[in-house]
Amino acid sequence: MPKTIKLSQLGEACYWQRTLFKEKFGDEVKVSVALARRVAKDFDWDWAADHLLSAPALAEYNKVRDLAWAEYKKVRDLAWADYNKARDPALADYEKVRDLARADYNKVRDLARADYQKVRDLAWADYKKVCGLAQTDYETVRGLAWADYKKVCDLAWADYQKVCAVAFAKAYLTD
Repeated sequence: MPKTIKLSQLGEACYWQRTLFKEKFGDEVKVSVALARRVAKDFDWDWAADHLLSAPALAEYNKVRDLAWAEYKKVRDLAWADYNKARDPALADYEKVRDLARADYNKVRDLARADYQKVRDLAWADYKKVCGLAQTDYETVRGLAWADYKKVCDLAWADYQKVCAVAFAKAYLTD
């Protein structure tokens, strides 16, 4: 007698598993080994076993699952070892090429930095020289202008003092 699983039996399953069940089977499905193989990747079989199997059937499922898990781990570990065996020399080659390329880069960068320093130092020397000349010119012009300013101000001050003295005298005399 074929056994069925009904959507209503999946009430505690996650939303996505219930939705997937409904999309694939509708409200119920007749269970078969062929069907299980076809949908093996789609469903959470541990959840189904825990919630839909009797205790003796669950024990049998767990025994088969544990053996399959051990086989998977053995295959996975062998594949990992093969992967590392292929990867390790390739990684060593990559690191060798990378280290050589880094050394070349560092050489070129250091040469460029040295050239940069030279060019910068020459440009800085030119800058200081030009600024020095310009400052000398500025100081000369400023000094001459200051002397003219002082001369004009001194004369104006003398005139101011005379005006004040005369104003005082007149005011004093008429007081």
